[in-house]
Order: sequence, then C-alpha cells, then structure tokens
Amino acid sequence: MAYRLQCDSCDLATEYTDWAAANSDASDHEAEYADHWVSIVDLQEA
Repeated sequence: MAYRLQCDSCDLATEYTDWAAANSDASDHEAEYADHWVSIVDLQEA
C-alpha cells in the first residue's frame, strides 16, 4: 500500500509504503510544529 502525508500548514507531501513509518514521521512533524496537523492519506485506488 502507499500512503501520503499532507500537512494543513506547509508543503509537506511525502509518500510512504509503510504505514508505521508514515505515522512516525507525521507524529514527529506535529511535535516539531505544534500548530500543524498532518493527515495520512491512503493512496490505494478503490
């Protein structure tokens, strides 16, 4: 599966194949920038 991080406050748009890595990096980004909210988007087509 593929996942993309998208931040509501900056240009973060990184793709991952591992959900755990995406989740870890999203948490790290939000910890570094307290006013940012990161979403993990599943890129799998329906």
